[in-house]
Amino acid sequence: MKKKTLSQAIGEIDTRHISEAMNYHATSRKTSIFRKPFGKSMIAAVLCLCLLVGFSVFMPFTGVAVRAYAYGTNEEITKTDTVLSSGTITDDGMMTGHPLQFYIVGKDIATVRFSCKNQWIDFVDWTGKRDEYGIGKNFTVSYGSDESEYYYLVIDWVPNDTIRMLTDNKDVGIKDLPTELREDIIVMEITYENGKTVTKAMKISLRDNGKFVASFGDYTITDQDKFVEQPDSKPISRDILYAQGSDAALQNSEKENASYQAALSKEKIEAAKTVALDYYKNTVWQVEKISVTSDSNSRYNNTGIEAEYSAGNIIIFDVTAIRDGETENRIISVARAGDGKWSVINEGF
Repeated sequence: MKKKTLSQAIGEIDTRHISEAMNYHATSRKTSIFRKPFGKSMIAAVLCLCLLVGFSVFMPFTGVAVRAYAYGTNEEITKTDTVLSSGTITDDGMMTGHPLQFYIVGKDIATVRFSCKNQWIDFVDWTGKRDEYGIGKNFTVSYGSDESEYYYLVIDWVPNDTIRMLTDNKDVGIKDLPTELREDIIVMEITYENGKTVTKAMKISLRDNGKFVASFGDYTITDQDKFVEQPDSKPISRDILYAQGSDAALQNSEKENASYQAALSKEKIEAAKTVALDYYKNTVWQVEKISVTSDSNSRYNNTGIEAEYSAGNIIIFDVTAIRDGETENRIISVARAGDGKWSVINEGF
């Protein structure tokens, strides 16, 4: 551009625009970060972070993870239906294994109150530090701060009413069962060490093919859940749970003098033992020794399970088993119905 032309152009510029141009850089350097698009994004991010921090301070237990696993297989039971491989039932009521034994894991759990709607549950503590419960509907378990022990706190769901219905009624099969004998729910009211609470539930259903399905997730107790209001069962003395020849063995005079071993031939006992050993092949236990228990074992009088079978149709074994290098003494009960087939009906300490 020629000097003359440039001079003419400058001469046409309003002096106000020149003044604004001269002051532009000084003004722009004073511009607040709030007026820049990038600055606004940063402020929004900081505010969101502050809100999150605030919520974590005032509501520290929002979203605390509590998970449930099937005992024996250690398969996680999630919100979606999980087909359980630990036990099945036939149309004539014969059980194979346990439909559902499970444990829960989390962080800083103080207590869990379990409430079962339709069937029955019991609780075993492998560490031997807590009160244990026999067949019941409601009870509260103390967990404590040692999370490594949670694996050893096992809840056993026992569908006694379903078994009895199928066993006592030859013309009734799984498809004929009412809803309350095919579906169940275990509500868990969990209290943490800091006093916070959360409610979870295990839902169980029986399919037409005899397999059980379970799901685990959040739950809201409503006015319809009257079973949650039932009083807790009392813990059972360990002397009764495990002692050989305890007072529990005298509760039934007919069984007091029963000889369970003598009522079966060696061949029948060996057949039952084979079923017991097959059961352990699908668990975390390695059997070191197995032998027929004493006739005075109180387990024979276990209401709703072993007590339902007379001598000649049930045999119980004492088992020495190894898991992760540790030896445990366990008990397994094997029984048979009218068809003569043996199946495991109970197992534990």
